[in-house]
Amino acid sequence: MADKLIQKHWLHGTQEFEIVDDLLRVTTSGPLKGRKVLDFVLATLNPDPVLNNGRLDFYGRVKCGPMLSLFVDRPDPASFDAFVDTLKTKVREEYGAFTGDQDLGDR
Repeated sequence: MADKLIQKHWLHGTQEFEIVDDLLRVTTSGPLKGRKVLDFVLATLNPDPVLNNGRLDFYGRVKCGPMLSLFVDRPDPASFDAFVDTLKTKVREEYGAFTGDQDLGDR
């Protein structure tokens, strides 16, 4: 299970994703942006991301803009795929636990 992913981009800086219990902690930093830390409750994310111009976007269960975006295949395809699979699994589990119905976690 991959619980952490660090992505670096020459223009956008660094973004770090870490699954911590029922949260996804996203830390971004860059030369012009400074450092920001955001926490997302896993149960609020839709487990089915959308591929969008070299980024993988995770939306909320209530339709709005993407809540978070990952650079596809960074730092490498194997690490990226392992983290995304872990994230999708945890999102489904947390949503099932939140609703009290494990079968709903797949929706």
